[in-house]
Amino acid sequence: MKNINKFITLLALSILIFPVFVFASDFKVGEQPSFTAGEKSAENLYMAGSSVVSAGSAEKDLLIAGGTALVSGTVAGDVFVAGGSVTILNQVSGDARIGGGNIIISGDISGDALIGGGQIILSGKKIGGDAIIAGGSVRMESEVGGKVKIGGGEVYINAPIKGDADIRARKLTLGPKADISGHLNYKAESPATLEAGAIVRGETNYTEIKSHTAEKKSVAAGLFTLMFIAKFLSLLVTALIIGLVFRRYSKELVRTATTNPLKEIGRGIITLIVLPIVSIILLFTIIGLPFGVLGILSFIMLIVFATIMTPIFLGALVHKWISRKSEYVINWKTILLGTIIYCILGLIPFIGWIIVCISIVTTVGAIINLEWTIYKEWK
Repeated sequence: MKNINKFITLLALSILIFPVFVFASDFKVGEQPSFTAGEKSAENLYMAGSSVVSAGSAEKDLLIAGGTALVSGTVAGDVFVAGGSVTILNQVSGDARIGGGNIIISGDISGDALIGGGQIILSGKKIGGDAIIAGGSVRMESEVGGKVKIGGGEVYINAPIKGDADIRARKLTLGPKADISGHLNYKAESPATLEAGAIVRGETNYTEIKSHTAEKKSVAAGLFTLMFIAKFLSLLVTALIIGLVFRRYSKELVRTATTNPLKEIGRGIITLIVLPIVSIILLFTIIGLPFGVLGILSFIMLIVFATIMTPIFLGALVHKWISRKSEYVINWKTILLGTIIYCILGLIPFIGWIIVCISIVTTVGAIINLEWTIYKEWK
């Protein structure tokens, strides 16, 4: 019992303290983290908090998770933002992937844009690549250099679109500055309203959808897309932070999980069954009460931590299988690949869910294996 108590304590402390080491690097976190106008970041910048402000110059990627997020400085790489209210005022030289409640983008985006939210306003001069947008209310006044796909309630387009436009909305309006060079394919309750000056140079294909059905589907699709994008972005940000900062630990975890996967699956299943039972038993003993609390807490944190590490594991595994390299690679590309696979699998009933569960259990087993190794050395 003494060894069990020690291991539970070590497991809880290692999982709880892990984020502290992650954020002790060049990351900015807290209640109101800020990246001031005079600052420059030569590396990827990660920020998290209830109110986040980035006014400096980010020379690589910028990743933000927070209640409100304001980006007024330039971003030389990609920007990933998940928050309740998101505002981007300056240029993004790479791609933009944004999820939030209210989103305002008045800066230019040189690459592609993937945006999901409640109310979305795009007022910058240009989006250089393609734009995929889902929201309750979408107002686009930014020129798009590629294709556009929009799903929403009320959609207002008042800017040139160089490619095709595929839209599903309750109501579609093309403003006087709308100039669609490609085809316009849209589904709505009624034909689109074209204000004076609006132009569609390609073919226009309209499909009528009944109001009640359209409204329900539009709201459901918007909420589902928003939740999916928010889940994807938050998981990607946390996986990138842990995977890139603790690259050696991540590689060791992947190596451990793949050396003997059946053994790690068994270890993971036993842990997920035994840990909460032992913790509950300890709660009913005076001496074991604090260890029982730590056990329950470590169980919850273990699930969260394993969920974050699973995309890293999946990305490295699939990348090795595709590239046929001898070693596992952990970088932003493999983490992005793993996050995409993880989220897509979650959308596939039964088979996808089973694969996700097996992957998480395998990751749990590998985590416990590594923690047990640390425990034996510590002992």
